[in-house]
Amino acid sequence: MKKLDARSQDILHAVVRLNIETGRAVSSGLVERFLTSNVSSATIRNVMKNLESDGYLEQPHPSAGRLPTDAGYRVFVDRLRTGWALRTRVIPEEIQQEVHRDLQGSEGHPDRIGIMARLLSRLTSNISIIVGPSLNEVKAQRVELYPRSSTRILMVVILDNNQVRTGMVKLSEPQSDLVIEQAARLISDRVSGHTVAEIRKGVWETVDLVPTPVTRCAATIVSQGRELFQDTDQPEVQLEGVGNVLSEPEFGDPEPLKALLRFIESPLSMKSALHRLGSQCADEVGVWIGQENPLGELQQFSMLTGKFEYDGRQGMLAVLGPRRMWYQQAFYGIDAMQQMMSQSK
Repeated sequence: MKKLDARSQDILHAVVRLNIETGRAVSSGLVERFLTSNVSSATIRNVMKNLESDGYLEQPHPSAGRLPTDAGYRVFVDRLRTGWALRTRVIPEEIQQEVHRDLQGSEGHPDRIGIMARLLSRLTSNISIIVGPSLNEVKAQRVELYPRSSTRILMVVILDNNQVRTGMVKLSEPQSDLVIEQAARLISDRVSGHTVAEIRKGVWETVDLVPTPVTRCAATIVSQGRELFQDTDQPEVQLEGVGNVLSEPEFGDPEPLKALLRFIESPLSMKSALHRLGSQCADEVGVWIGQENPLGELQQFSMLTGKFEYDGRQGMLAVLGPRRMWYQQAFYGIDAMQQMMSQSK
């Protein structure tokens, strides 16, 4: 693409900003009122015509104003990114306070990934997607057993990240509370300090080396308890804020809505998509605009992706919305959450 001079960049920046605010094609007169510099309407019209010829703007029909193309949005976003790269952009205090309040308050909460997703959606007014890390590298603290009858026991595995895994197990024969208590201690001794991945590979299946009532009880509980860890290799995926974008003009056409629904209907597909985008981006925040997006179903949207630290493990976050999104708010939201999560490691 042709390199733009300062005036062309200013006028393109104005068109993008006005399009984001209004959702409509932008006229030269509107640009003239927006600009603080003394630029004549004739000059603005000529520059906008050149920007159209160079592929940065497009005109829906002859009597309309101009709309940014993907290339036009890219120039706008790269200009914003320069400020972030140089750390000249300061996250507004109210955003910092909101992120600090919600994330600090969610420490140890079993739905922390969901809280993060709702926070990011609220900050950016778009769809947020949070892919938490899998539990495989989390270590177990202890196992607790709570008899509900002489043969039914609630099994609770407490992990280092304050999450718990619970399930009911059924014994083949009644056991005393003392035997169950000793079985819980035996199982805890086997799993404490081991990762979930190690437990899944069979760490706790050595509890029945010496046949006694306690080891037989423990072995039965362990055998049934395997189900508690069947899905731990799959990261938690949370999505929030679809309602934030459905009222946007872009969804007057049903095709973008259909594409969005196809994408979000599968958490595993969302996880795979975010990791694919993350692997292709070396920046702190990746930005994919329209046709730039390698995910074909999302080429009518923009997506911003980033990584974050969670209990010493890596997760992914994303903001998804129309190409005409508030990119600055998206940068603020992602940046604030990344900074806060890194401080809480």
